[in-house]
Amino acid sequence: MVIAGAIELHDGRIPGRIRLDQIPNYTRETLHSFVLRSTCSGSEIWTDGNLGYADVPARKHRPRVIGKMAAHVFMPWIHRVFSNLKRFAMGVYHGFRKRYLKAYLNEFVFRWNRRRHYRIAFDSLLGIGIGVGPMPLKLLRTGV
Repeated sequence: MVIAGAIELHDGRIPGRIRLDQIPNYTRETLHSFVLRSTCSGSEIWTDGNLGYADVPARKHRPRVIGKMAAHVFMPWIHRVFSNLKRFAMGVYHGFRKRYLKAYLNEFVFRWNRRRHYRIAFDSLLGIGIGVGPMPLKLLRTGV
């Protein structure tokens, strides 16, 4: 299994939302499927020059063959996403388990996409707290 990632950029340099998914391989069909699920029609996609991305329907494709230059120079934000994902894995979970990979990716994407929405997060937490109601100490300690 491999992880495919996409990040939206505003004005070509400001990072927005991300999409991460577990894919079985780098075949043309798999990559096209990921791109079509993760981007809107008319989007401009920048890739690493893998021929599997060529001719994605209704997308402008900008392949960037990097060569000897460090890839993070040309595509810094997607490299930042994967770097943060690795840190997340080692810090929060002390490594990823293969069978839970989809759940780990979903949580990371959720956190990344809402990282600047503090008020919404507080309102959600408050709403959950009001809906749940008080919890007896015995239940909190034992879970029964």
